[in-house]
Amino acid sequence: MSGFLGMMFPGSSAITPSVFIAYGGATPLKRISVYGWDSTTGFGSIYTAPAIPNAISQVSFVRNNSNLSASFTSAPYFSVWQWSGVGFGTQYSNPGSALSPGGGGPAGFTWTDSVDAILTSNATAQSFPQAWAWNQTTGFGSKYSNGPALNSVGTATGITLNGTNTQVAFSQGTSPVISLFPWSSATGFGTKYANPASLPPFGNNAGSISFNQITNDLAVGSTSSPFVASYAVSPSGFGVKYANPSTFIGGTVYSVRFAPSGAAISIGTNSTPGVKVYAWGAGFGSQYASPLFNATGQSIDWSSTTSAIAGAQTVASPYTTVWRWTPSGFGSAYSSPATAPGVPSCVSFSNQTR
Repeated sequence: MSGFLGMMFPGSSAITPSVFIAYGGATPLKRISVYGWDSTTGFGSIYTAPAIPNAISQVSFVRNNSNLSASFTSAPYFSVWQWSGVGFGTQYSNPGSALSPGGGGPAGFTWTDSVDAILTSNATAQSFPQAWAWNQTTGFGSKYSNGPALNSVGTATGITLNGTNTQVAFSQGTSPVISLFPWSSATGFGTKYANPASLPPFGNNAGSISFNQITNDLAVGSTSSPFVASYAVSPSGFGVKYANPSTFIGGTVYSVRFAPSGAAISIGTNSTPGVKVYAWGAGFGSQYASPLFNATGQSIDWSSTTSAIAGAQTVASPYTTVWRWTPSGFGSAYSSPATAPGVPSCVSFSNQTR
């Protein structure tokens, strides 16, 4: 097994079940849709959302649900609200030091588990790892020094932080496609690790990079065959590249997400069915039987206890299906929300850091 075999999921002794689910996208008046969530009954009521002028690229809760955040392709690039059981609270002030360069906005973002920093990169070349300190009372703090450039051409597309918050990986649409750095909230970005011996295929999409929070494996999706690459990662950096899945993905990958349990990996693709899940253990295992999902899996997320999996698509209302998940695979679908979300580019369950 890879890297951090046996590493406990942070807080795994008391994993809190997801109690909210959020969707973000470009639909005017429905940029963000947040619902209560219950693993038994599914969707609850939709919360009243603030007016949001720009299309949302990513939406995310922090692990303790004390805030909800969204990113945009235009300034100020981030909005962060206080969050509680009654919904949206006060919006925090914008960061004092802006995303720089700012062209294209942020290429995804992620919070530390202790909610003391938010990490990102700018999307367009040259792209640089960037981060701000965070205080839950005062909001954005000082900006860390940017890391070294991720690319000279092309775009950055995604970010993922490992389970111990000691390594952060970025994806790009051109070589080397994947970049790995040490991370510390005390000091910021460390020296970049050497590239993997075998580089991933080019052309990955936003949201298509993910760390396994248990095993410390890393996977990145692509727009070109074989559409995914996965690696063991240790404190020394990249290790072996795992074999491709034996059941071919078959099309462009838009979303990659390891289950919080560490035992499965989901793939959102434009190849029917648009949501595919493989067992995981020292690499790809067998593909689980997939439910009917004829649209592209634009975004996929797991609930914090791996008891549900949500797929978002852009073809037709209600734009989402959420299934029960068991060790045997997909269970029945939950009823759709009473009020459909806007056309989603992203979906995120609560009680886990993104």
